Amino acid sequence: MQMHSNSVSIVDPHRLQNLDIRPHFIIRRYAEFLTSLMTINENFQNPKLTANLSQLQIEIQNFILKLASEFSQRKDQLTCLINNYDLMLTVISERIKEENREAQTLRDLLNNRTNDYVEEVLMPYFGNLIIFVKECEILIEKDNFSSLKSYENHVNPLIKNFSNEWKKYLELINQEIMRSFTNFKNGQAILQATLTQLIQYYHRFNKILSHNCFKHLSGRNEMLSIHHLMVEIKKHKPTF
Repeated sequence: MQMHSNSVSIVDPHRLQNLDIRPHFIIRRYAEFLTSLMTINENFQNPKLTANLSQLQIEIQNFILKLASEFSQRKDQLTCLINNYDLMLTVISERIKEENREAQTLRDLLNNRTNDYVEEVLMPYFGNLIIFVKECEILIEKDNFSSLKSYENHVNPLIKNFSNEWKKYLELINQEIMRSFTNFKNGQAILQATLTQLIQYYHRFNKILSHNCFKHLSGRNEMLSIHHLMVEIKKHKPTF
């Protein structure tokens, strides 16, 4: 066992050929090896094997991090992490039905990186709105209304851009996500998380515009309703 964990730790991803954001074959092999050992340990509960399993998982996770670091773009790094975590979790869940620590660790890693990815994939399309929301919420929380009023000129362009482009942006996001993730169900789950986060940002945007500093702006009347946005987004829900 020690030999196997060491063999993972000494692999240099920089020397591997044809790296991409899809799950790496080394991860599949070690996921299958890991589940075999977990099955054995499930029946015998050997403390030494348990310790070695934990060490092996650490080495594999470090290897995945090194794999992801080979990509220069943050979004590609996150996609690589998610695809490899998802592959390991799928292999473990298929072969070991009972809940286990290894699967829960991977599930937590997958959820955390998915949350990071959702923010990354939204920013190129809705970044100005997201930044506006975050900055204005801080000012409202601090009762800094004089600074908040300085954001007036941003409101109408944000409303106009969202109303004109949101459908196109949603389609582009949908295409990007479906192209990036090898597991279709995982891709659909990430798409739903992304759309849910967008609705939350738009709801927060609406709440900010109800503040006295913005109530007089004419552009508020041209805003897309949250209900209409939610109806349209439901069309992107998976059919399985």
